[in-house]
Amino acid sequence: MIKFRVLIVDDITVMRQGIKSLLERRENIEFVGEAPSTQEAIEVVEGLAPDVILLDQDMPGLDRAKAISLIKERLPKAEIIVLADGTADEKSFRSLEAGAIGYVLKDIHPEDLVKAIEGMCNGRTPMHPHSARQLVERFQVLAREKNGGKGGLHLGGLTTRELDILLEMTKGATDREIAHKIYVSMATVKSHIRSIFRKIGARNRTQAVVYVLKNGLVN
Repeated sequence: MIKFRVLIVDDITVMRQGIKSLLERRENIEFVGEAPSTQEAIEVVEGLAPDVILLDQDMPGLDRAKAISLIKERLPKAEIIVLADGTADEKSFRSLEAGAIGYVLKDIHPEDLVKAIEGMCNGRTPMHPHSARQLVERFQVLAREKNGGKGGLHLGGLTTRELDILLEMTKGATDREIAHKIYVSMATVKSHIRSIFRKIGARNRTQAVVYVLKNGLVN
């Protein structure tokens, strides 16, 4: 059985211990450590080598987006899920832009948090529905602005099919769900996703969406 290695970063001890207690009961999750500050997380992340980092949004000290960038520099393969109090889209957008893979609320049901971790490791982007909707709406507004309010937008060399897949990825759809929706095989979806990443220089699904929102819209 493949185990997902998880590090928790939160300045509140009871939060760290609560999540730790939840995760330690799962056979496919290995709790590898905890950090009370982003600075300590940056220092230990290479040695602990987690697959997933659960990061509290409102940590004192180092700016969250900067901390995410530094963690990703130390351990590029680690995926970061931000735990937030609310759905403030600028905060979530900056976290995703810095390299976080997902954004969930702290009041998420414990089992849903576990599912978010498992889903992320299996190709899904963990995202609170409200935050995902905000990203989609932001994408649509930028698209209309760049295209003078007209349809038929072409995006940074992406084909129409690739753009369709990118929008589905924004909603958190898995490869299987995308394949089912657009009536192609999973292998075809994976091929399209690799092409999307290559064309816009993204490392993962979330960065692909954020990159497009910020830089990739062209007529």
